[in-house]
Amino acid sequence: MAQAVEANLFAFFQHLASWPRVELHDEPHCCWTLSDLPFPLFNSVMRARLPGDRVDALIDARLAECEARNVPMLWWTGPSTMPADLGERLDRCGFVLEAARGMVADLAYHLGPHDAPPRESALSVEAVEDTATLAQWSQVLCDSFGAPRPFGESFAEFAVTIGLGPLSPFRHFLARVNGEPAATCSLFLGAGVAGIYDVSTLPERRKRGLGRLITLAAMHEARARGYRTAILHSSALGAGVYRALGFRDICAIGQYVWSPPGSSR
Repeated sequence: MAQAVEANLFAFFQHLASWPRVELHDEPHCCWTLSDLPFPLFNSVMRARLPGDRVDALIDARLAECEARNVPMLWWTGPSTMPADLGERLDRCGFVLEAARGMVADLAYHLGPHDAPPRESALSVEAVEDTATLAQWSQVLCDSFGAPRPFGESFAEFAVTIGLGPLSPFRHFLARVNGEPAATCSLFLGAGVAGIYDVSTLPERRKRGLGRLITLAAMHEARARGYRTAILHSSALGAGVYRALGFRDICAIGQYVWSPPGSSR
């Protein structure tokens, strides 16, 4: 199950190869992306599996590339990462850790007990299948996480490249309160499991069950499309919501962020 948590993430990044704004480099010892976009997600390193005497050269090379383009970087670590002290090495190079928990749920488990109607009939969830709704979705995502709007626009452009239709491996959900956009979630189907990402709620709409409601929508779609296992990466703050939906902690996921000298994160 820990391998599934990582494999779904790695499969997601393979889709960046179809987007001309990002370079994908899939090498035996690691996979990495590079772009001119000033957002860490699009300049990522993952699946690093090297001996200790070779990893410092890899870190230096990736830092040099990103510094030359003046873009930030996101380095993912997980249970398969080598060497074991990679996180410590990244820390010494100025990366900042944003820790996450890899979690897994069995979608064959009966979801009925969790499907009580929302406390407010004004709550609704819809699948995003057109660019106008996707623009609303990306705006909520950015406002919820405090990310710049251009990031949401870039992410939406990438999502369109993969596809917005009902058979796309990358699905998005938008929750509304009284018709107004309020929360987001994404579902990525890859590596044999269903990955749940981008769960966010506007600050003024929190504590109303929207995170639970929209995560359930993604879980139901995954099960309807034949998937038996769901995975996600959770902060410590959100883990309780996911445990109540049947997820259990399975591994640690490290998200190490580096920013060019003089830039703000």
